[in-house]
Amino acid sequence: MSETFRFIHAADLHLGSFLNIKGNPSEEIKALCSEAVYSGFERVCNIATAHKVDFILICGDVYDSYLRSVRSNRFFINQCLRLSEVNIGVYVIYGNHDAASNKQELFDMPINVHILSSDSAEIFEVCKDNEIIAKIVGKSYKLRAEREKIYENYLLDNDCFNIAMLHTAMEGDNKNYVPCTLDELKAIPNIDYWALGHIHKTNILSNTRPIIAFSGIPQGRDMGEPGQGGVFYVEVCKKEIVNMEFLPIATIIYKKVEIIIGEENKIENFSDLTELILEKTREEPYVLPKGSNELVQAKQAINEEIKGYILQLVIKGRTELQDKITHMKEDDYKQFIEDINKEFSEEKYFLWVDSIIFRTAQLMQDFESMKMKNSIFGDLDEVINLYREEGEDRVQLVKNLGSIWKKQIFTENIDEDKFDFDEEIIEDIILQARELVIEKLAEALELI
Repeated sequence: MSETFRFIHAADLHLGSFLNIKGNPSEEIKALCSEAVYSGFERVCNIATAHKVDFILICGDVYDSYLRSVRSNRFFINQCLRLSEVNIGVYVIYGNHDAASNKQELFDMPINVHILSSDSAEIFEVCKDNEIIAKIVGKSYKLRAEREKIYENYLLDNDCFNIAMLHTAMEGDNKNYVPCTLDELKAIPNIDYWALGHIHKTNILSNTRPIIAFSGIPQGRDMGEPGQGGVFYVEVCKKEIVNMEFLPIATIIYKKVEIIIGEENKIENFSDLTELILEKTREEPYVLPKGSNELVQAKQAINEEIKGYILQLVIKGRTELQDKITHMKEDDYKQFIEDINKEFSEEKYFLWVDSIIFRTAQLMQDFESMKMKNSIFGDLDEVINLYREEGEDRVQLVKNLGSIWKKQIFTENIDEDKFDFDEEIIEDIILQARELVIEKLAEALELI
């Protein structure tokens, strides 16, 4: 058997979609946003070529719609033709966005592109130097919903490295996108690597055999898909994974920036607030991941291609401006953001403030001095800290929040009757409640 082979695990290209950006950005920024999804896949192919991988996996949602546009279909084919010239195979399952039912490709696919069947689980053997180095099993969606546990038919012998491709919400109670659990996937015999798609957040669910991972979306398209999207690069030697690294792809990054108004930065008017925002958002918002020297060079090259950041600012703290912020009109809000964006025109990367969320409050006495004057504030802090720490109190708090809250890990499946929450949101709720209780107590005790 050939000693070593390499592959890239990608998913959710969503060719044909565009980046969401509010306001009135320049024509240059608009052009970058309209091309970002396409250039993302182009960079995936560039990395594959540079690292001489043997094949690429694309685990669903190559296209944003089953109605392929001529441009997106032709772009995908042209990139795959480049890969064909250096003998890189492409293995594809279609997902809920580009389901295979009644579709016909607009153009003939290159010979190196293998689209797995939507009728039943299909197996491909990958050969190198006339030897089988891996087997790939998977099944495309036939319709926009796939309710069957199709992975139960992923049956392979244990004679080489086995890869299973699956487009799934990874929720046992989700009936539309292959209901399954981590334990169910682990129970399928002889699978060495589960290449998952559908969830747009990079996540390794199991880091021991079988590896189970979502590569995430290479290029985020709104604030629900923040951070540096990318792909996994995997090296296998003698049936063992010897290296697995995340490679960043996105060149436009959605990012939430939290800005705290504190005693060290006195904010007396909107000019002061603007200066604080400019200072905080100009800080370098991306840190190069660690890794092998060769891959770090590749990451550095991609990092140098970053075009910009689309920002959501969250302003917290207590300020003399609270009354003016509370009564800010929509036109004033838009003008405030526009003035900030004008200041970013000379940056190395473009910085574009998409929205601002104000979570500010009016000024009051220093909390430490309030605790000195009345022990009730110290007692309050002790109670609040019980809910901030992992334990029964926090669990009970989440239950008490009620059924209107639901952890929703994939923005496409958002239940509009529920509020999304995660650990960060829970922490934010606790701290906002703390501020409100302190304020009301201080008013009652006339300590403001």
